[in-house]
Amino acid sequence: MSTAEQALISFFEQVAQKNSDQLEKLKNEQSFSVTNERWCFTLPDLYLFLCDQNKVFCRTDYKQFIQLIFSCLINQTIKLYGAEITIIKNLGKVDKSSYALVWKNALE
Repeated sequence: MSTAEQALISFFEQVAQKNSDQLEKLKNEQSFSVTNERWCFTLPDLYLFLCDQNKVFCRTDYKQFIQLIFSCLINQTIKLYGAEITIIKNLGKVDKSSYALVWKNALE
């Protein structure tokens, strides 16, 4: 597993676990929407945010980042914490679509 993949999975694990520091950073980012039920994002905004948060992502160009997002086991990992990533607005292109990490236990 590459360093970037480890960092990406770790980031999503923290969000899935509702890590207060990580959620505060997400809430302070204008391009994201965070509620008790879900965190909404686009892939371009996520990439820019992660580049600001961790230098490992700055060494990964956007195209590599997209390949990484879709090849690593994020959903399988965060499922252990009662979360999943879903498409909330499919505009036919991954860069244009909107996604959400949904906390399943918040919906019950």
